Amino acid sequence: MKKRKLIGVIISEVEELYQNKLLNGIISQCYALNYDLAIFSTFIKDTGLPEYKIGEKNIFNLINFDHFDGILVAPITLTIKNLKEDIEQMLLKKCKCPVLFIDNQSKFYPNINTKDREATEKIVDHLIEEHGYQDIYCLAADPNIVATIERVQGYKNSLKKHNIPIDESRISYDGDFYYTGGEMLARKIAHGEIPKPDAVMCISDCMAIGLANELLNYGIRVPDDIAITGYDGIDETLVSYTSITTYLPPIVQTGINAVCELTKMMTGVETYPCKVVPGNMEIGHSCGCTGADYIKRSGILRMKDKLDDYKMFLDSYMTESLTSAIDLEDCINKFCYYLYLIKDYSDYYLCLCDNWDGSLDKYNMENPEYIKEGYTKEMRLVLACENREFVNSNFKFNTKDMIPDLWKDRDNPKAYYFTPIHFNDRCMGYSVITYGDKVLSYDITYRNWCRNIMNALEYYRVNRKLYLSSFRDVLTGLYNRNGLNQKLHNIINVAIKEKKKLLAIMADLDNLKEINDNFGHIEGDNVLTVVANAIQSCLVGNKISARIGGDEFLVIGTYDETITSPEKFIQGVNRFLAKYNKSSKKPYKIQISMGVYCEYINEDTDISEIIDHADQNMYKNKAWKKQILSRIK
Repeated sequence: MKKRKLIGVIISEVEELYQNKLLNGIISQCYALNYDLAIFSTFIKDTGLPEYKIGEKNIFNLINFDHFDGILVAPITLTIKNLKEDIEQMLLKKCKCPVLFIDNQSKFYPNINTKDREATEKIVDHLIEEHGYQDIYCLAADPNIVATIERVQGYKNSLKKHNIPIDESRISYDGDFYYTGGEMLARKIAHGEIPKPDAVMCISDCMAIGLANELLNYGIRVPDDIAITGYDGIDETLVSYTSITTYLPPIVQTGINAVCELTKMMTGVETYPCKVVPGNMEIGHSCGCTGADYIKRSGILRMKDKLDDYKMFLDSYMTESLTSAIDLEDCINKFCYYLYLIKDYSDYYLCLCDNWDGSLDKYNMENPEYIKEGYTKEMRLVLACENREFVNSNFKFNTKDMIPDLWKDRDNPKAYYFTPIHFNDRCMGYSVITYGDKVLSYDITYRNWCRNIMNALEYYRVNRKLYLSSFRDVLTGLYNRNGLNQKLHNIINVAIKEKKKLLAIMADLDNLKEINDNFGHIEGDNVLTVVANAIQSCLVGNKISARIGGDEFLVIGTYDETITSPEKFIQGVNRFLAKYNKSSKKPYKIQISMGVYCEYINEDTDISEIIDHADQNMYKNKAWKKQILSRIK
């Protein structure tokens, strides 16, 4: 089968209305052209948690630009600080295919914009023609943003069309597209800093809602005293204390047009839109209209579906169930079960980094190392569901492929959503979901479902570390006394059953106090770690090693002369330390004394006596070395 073109989309917070509409258009046109889509998205726009932002935006490091025929970027959604600029630099360095920005200008790439000018003109037309307002204030935002420029120009066009003079003092650029911008204007009106207008046209719904709510706090009624309109068509306009008249812009059409323009950039061939989807005015009470039919507003059904789905999600007790998982396999099985909460999905994949939980690291609770940026060279597919049926997984694949299903022969194109799996700045992996041939994007339920997955994985990881810390020495990773006691029982049983000698080797540092006193405890900790590595590297057969005191180590196990002798073990440890002393160029040398004891045992043998004998032999070795050293001096 001929390889389809693959289009990439860089976006954030897909569950929001603008992103939902934009992707509806993008996917529709891509499917009409038989293109596959890979959509990379964070779950948040911004947050007060710096570490969380690092974990979120890492998903964009997954993109292998060599695979793509074209890239679409929705920069107005990328509100994590400096993220838009970082994406631009990443594209400049790594991307060789055409790139198109949507609804925001770029210094380096062409852009396409939603036709906001005509839409805002219609809103002002409604205020003038239906209600007779003449003094209409415009609450705008950053004058350098394309959306602001277009929406303010639509406001001006309507005034000009109706022969109303344009008063620049009745246009404010102090807004922020959020509630606070509207609240600030309300306070200025209430305090007389701005003459009260007949109506205020806000260039975003959030500012309109903030304005209406804050005016009410000052006893100024909407629309009786001041009429208000918004822009964007968000669902919240239906449930504020007075429903906001708004305009749902032709964002779907923007997505369609963007794919057509990108296709022209890729192929040089003009492409026609698969459909025409205009925007529409949605009437509420805030403009002064009465008898508005809310059933006809597009947000009603969206809100009902969201509430129904989210209620089912909250009633599922997913969080409680995941935190009761006994191990990782049980945890992943529970992930499988709770996929029923994701509406209309076709396929789902959970990909985890190699060693995502640190289980292969040297055990170090105090200074953990983990991936913050990028992903491991290979990913492990730990969960795969295709056509809502679970399939064989738990295998590794090359991270450059992003997800194996992308490269399978298929009759129809698909849109894949790639989202991060992390805990704060700890990268664990990523999720991939597709809705098959349906033109859909994920919603708030999926976002919170994935957050539960992230929290469950972190809960498992931390619990595992805590469990290990109960029988592992935090600094060296060797067993502590508790771990030694747990493992010793099995070693004793093997020695008795197979009639083998029990071998005990005690090791003690010769100069740890001197190193601590002269070079500090950090160097002392380094010495202990090196000795532990030396001992661990020489272990063979049925033996374990433990740190049983500050600078005391014990090796215990069954003695099998066919594998290695105690003398060879001691020689191996000393060679390791000699090599380290030579290469490290430290101002000190690491030296240890070791003592060996080996004896057959039975059920009545006191194991502590064998360890004591090894300890005594170790001190004899230490004393002998001191005598040799004194003679040399």
